Amino acid sequence: MSSARKDKLYYRLQQFFILILHLILLKWMHYSLSELGAEETSVVLAHFFGMSVYGALLIRGCAAWGKYRHRLDLEKEKSQHGSNKEDPHAN
Repeated sequence: MSSARKDKLYYRLQQFFILILHLILLKWMHYSLSELGAEETSVVLAHFFGMSVYGALLIRGCAAWGKYRHRLDLEKEKSQHGSNKEDPHAN
């Protein structure tokens, strides 16, 4: 399997994993909105606090993972093309 195909497969697996995490959050939201009407306010607030924390961590985690993969791609591209001294953004 070529390197490009492995990278594309890795991105697809990453996207699938992120999709699953988002669907879990969506299911939790659906459960909370449909089933917690008869619960005490503290239980409902705990669920919404948990969903908020989960969502924030999901956003932060996905952004960090994407940034990490982007940096890996930049390093790989840099090593494949060699150092370009005319590039003003090169360090």
